[in-house]
Amino acid sequence: MTHLNHTRRLALMEEAVTVLFCLIDDAYAHLNPNAHRNESLKRLSDSEVITLALFQQLRGTESQRSFLRDTERFFSHLFPGIAGLHPSSLNRRFRKLRRFLEPLRRDVVNELVGEPETLIADSTLLSVLHPRQVAQSAGFEGAQWARWGSFAVYGMKLHLLCSTNRVPLSYELTAANVADVLLVRELLAGAGFGEGGVARRLLGDLAYRSGELGEELARYGILLATEKADRRAPVRQQVEVCFAALKGVFRMEGTLAKTLTGLATRIAAKVAAYTYGLYLNRLLGRPQGRIKELWA
Repeated sequence: MTHLNHTRRLALMEEAVTVLFCLIDDAYAHLNPNAHRNESLKRLSDSEVITLALFQQLRGTESQRSFLRDTERFFSHLFPGIAGLHPSSLNRRFRKLRRFLEPLRRDVVNELVGEPETLIADSTLLSVLHPRQVAQSAGFEGAQWARWGSFAVYGMKLHLLCSTNRVPLSYELTAANVADVLLVRELLAGAGFGEGGVARRLLGDLAYRSGELGEELARYGILLATEKADRRAPVRQQVEVCFAALKGVFRMEGTLAKTLTGLATRIAAKVAAYTYGLYLNRLLGRPQGRIKELWA
């Protein structure tokens, strides 16, 4: 019985990986029409490399060596070129393709949220080094100290604009001591909500309260609504659920990144994988937010 259940889960995961590859391959062909010219010379196509990067994040595996070993064992029939592939080779290919992650993700976001009327902005701190490691190293480029409750955190801050169904619309990575209110314009522009269109409401906590910002957003038909914690609308909790998934399922605080570029690349992969996970669940008729059950 246990063996049958394991086989069924592998079959479901195989179906999900196949659908994921088809989505990536179709969208990537539009983004980079010339990509297929030299693919006969490559062990893995660009679409396969991107699919594997998202698959690794959906599996929740930070070690690329461990991920490649498991993928070669169970899914080599889907990715024949992965046999004997060294982790550094896959990592180099993915670094060259990371600029396509956000355009690919934007394709899925449009399907998931359409034209949202309510937007939610928030941020979370990401620790990149343990406090004892900071004194023993040269630090981490771009990282800063910041207070988080009764603790001091050395790291970065992830600013996120989210829809009411927990889909990340846009995000920005900054030093931990950058004020939340300064990133609102970039988040709205990144999501394509900078001008006109549907009348919208932007929800945030008191860190986003600014008369100047409120007036500016009003000119674009966006109402800025900030409240204290005990007065927040229940819908504000959706962005907290999004952060919880990114940190819990996708281990955003345990990236093993050693450089700012590496951290930014891993975060881009995690946010993209999370978004595709939501979309795949919808396509496969599963509860949208239950990502981990399909890929564990």
